[in-house]
Amino acid sequence: MYKALIFSLFFFLAFPVQAYWVEATGSSVINHQDLVSARRAAIRDALRQASFQGALHVNGYQAMNRGEVQADQLSIDTQSSIREMQVLNEEVKDGILFIEVKANVESSGRCEGGNYANGYKRSLAISNFFLENPQSANMGALHDVNEKLPKEILRRLQDQDQMRVLDAVRFQLYSDTSSIPTSVSDRGTLTTAVDTATRIGSQYVLTGVVRNLDLENPELASERSTLRGFYERARYRGERFARNFSVDLFIHDGFSGELVTSRSYSTSGHWTENRTEKVGFASTRFWEIDYGQKIDQLIEQMVSDLRVQVGCQPFMARITRVENQNIYIDAGSDAGLQPGDTLNVYRKNTFYDHTQRPYTELLPVDLTLSLERIQPSFAVGRVEALPEMYNIQQGDLIIAW
Repeated sequence: MYKALIFSLFFFLAFPVQAYWVEATGSSVINHQDLVSARRAAIRDALRQASFQGALHVNGYQAMNRGEVQADQLSIDTQSSIREMQVLNEEVKDGILFIEVKANVESSGRCEGGNYANGYKRSLAISNFFLENPQSANMGALHDVNEKLPKEILRRLQDQDQMRVLDAVRFQLYSDTSSIPTSVSDRGTLTTAVDTATRIGSQYVLTGVVRNLDLENPELASERSTLRGFYERARYRGERFARNFSVDLFIHDGFSGELVTSRSYSTSGHWTENRTEKVGFASTRFWEIDYGQKIDQLIEQMVSDLRVQVGCQPFMARITRVENQNIYIDAGSDAGLQPGDTLNVYRKNTFYDHTQRPYTELLPVDLTLSLERIQPSFAVGRVEALPEMYNIQQGDLIIAW
């Protein structure tokens, strides 16, 4: 029998929450007399069972150093947290470790992100954006916004420790406006997102559409007589320089192409440059004018929101090879994976509706992958049963909520 430990994780939220205690029992097979890994897996299983009682998803994360537990966190999904957990009882029967836990589950009903439950780095590939109305970019020669804006977002996100951002700006995912997800589209599925994610090895793909770069009063930007110019300056003042900027951002699941989340951003500022000046988007001069400064602030908001939105999604990796009971995945130490971590195995399934449109669903199977060998860009783990019994093969997934 091992000494019961009490863990506490506190997340300070600015909205009402509900907390309640539940009890559950988890189990894990003891492989190679490795009680530490078995204990972690059993606790994780127990918390999963507890989460079912509260309609929640709860996961464990543990860090070890030389065989000693340095951190053992009971982390959260996108809508709940564990304020406190107590191990009530531990028992070994026939090589299986059973652990009974009591957990104080706190549900907020919303995701605040930032926690990046289980400590793994989500990967986000940022693609080329689509400029919906190229004519609106004529003033100042801002046509390079489709490339420069995603590169600027990419540069600023690279400072985030919890994310792996990947440069996919060379890929244009939208060929015309009809392929852009909108509120009136049927599902927002983007098959090119899957292709891009597969090529680059990312979990999620960020796309964008620049909707508007128009001057509010374009007629005032044309040539005027001196007298007319003085009159309009006096009448319109700052309005004669007003210029809009709006963009829609879309995050797609790189495994199915499904639209995960989207958000619209807009701002306006004064465009004071000569009408013939070729400034270019994100140039040194661009950031100096009022219009560029307003967009600079908006990009900071985008970066902050993306960090939360991606953090609210599960960690996923592709299965690249199945060999007996060994499974290879396309994520490793660069994503924060460590030996002894356990991940759930999911099978991809494609079905068709009455119009023969394909849908992709992820089916959980009763297999848990325990990682044994970790490399920078891939990892190898072992499952307790033959994957072929569950039809697990290359292209299926592992997921940590």
